[in-house]
Amino acid sequence: MRNMIGIAWKVPKWIFELFSWGKSFKNNPILGNYLLNRCGLHVTRVILAHLLFRFRLLLLSPLVSSEDRREFIRNGYLLKKNFLSHEDFECLSQELTELRAPVREVIEGTTITQRVFMDSEERKKTPNFQKLYTHKSLDRLMRYCSSKNRPPLFYIENLCNHANVTPRPDPQRDLHADTFHPCVKAWLYMDESSDDNGPFVYVPGSHRLTWKRLKWEYEQSLEACKKGPNRAPGRYWDGSFRVSPEELVKMGYEVKKLSVPKNTLLIGNVYGFHCRGRAQQKSHRMTVWMQARDNPFNPLFTPFPKSTAWLFERVWKKALMKIDCRKTEGGEQRNYFGTLTRAECSIASEMVGSD
Repeated sequence: MRNMIGIAWKVPKWIFELFSWGKSFKNNPILGNYLLNRCGLHVTRVILAHLLFRFRLLLLSPLVSSEDRREFIRNGYLLKKNFLSHEDFECLSQELTELRAPVREVIEGTTITQRVFMDSEERKKTPNFQKLYTHKSLDRLMRYCSSKNRPPLFYIENLCNHANVTPRPDPQRDLHADTFHPCVKAWLYMDESSDDNGPFVYVPGSHRLTWKRLKWEYEQSLEACKKGPNRAPGRYWDGSFRVSPEELVKMGYEVKKLSVPKNTLLIGNVYGFHCRGRAQQKSHRMTVWMQARDNPFNPLFTPFPKSTAWLFERVWKKALMKIDCRKTEGGEQRNYFGTLTRAECSIASEMVGSD
């Protein structure tokens, strides 16, 4: 009886996820149902989400230039070098280096990833960051590329490569699609990106729905529905599918490393295959990291960009508090108040090992 009540309570949530951003084949028995996916459930969601995404892009096209629209639709990403003026960039870089704020720290492989969520309270302390937040060109680009007509969530992300830590599986090193629908992430590079500190790796054109890509999605959905020993090892069935080099060749894609100078803005559709490149040496890389993701099946966009962004920020901040409790209790994450690690990586490893 207790199990039946528990299942009945979860059914509305599973149904809601079906018509929203839910993607886990493991945690949602409807999304992970073999018969439904055999009939095309996953592929139907993929196609519908992409059609609505393109429709919203069409409506928002006046926000950006035709050149930017063509590049984003053709390649799946936009690159803007020397995005800020030299003076504004140097002031922002100095401000972020000295910033003392709540830091979330996780270990991915041999990389320590530190992030600061830059909500309205943190932006009040950082006038140069607030200037970036209200940057007209950035605002218009993100509102268009996300197809949501709202500013994204902002973070500061700092990577410590080859830190002196015990290696763990690194999900960021394998080429993957974040989810089943188009959505964007963006990075303003405060450091140069190269093979030394791990460039962003992207597969141009893989964000578009070709017949081969849809066939691959269908095959992955059936594999994701398998249980126990029947499920292939080393794969991720949370809806963020990994792709092998052989599969890329079959689909006709080529991998591209996006090594860029500092002060470069990179906006990417992360339905396209991408990953974090392998750093060749002990190094650091700081970026202003942005992401915009919500219900892909909403046919329209918000007519109130600022108020909607404020609401998403408030909701996400509360959600982060719950996520923090779970991850810190499980030892997956460490939270502290202070500055980001810009000295030797071994300092960060000592911090991870301490209470």
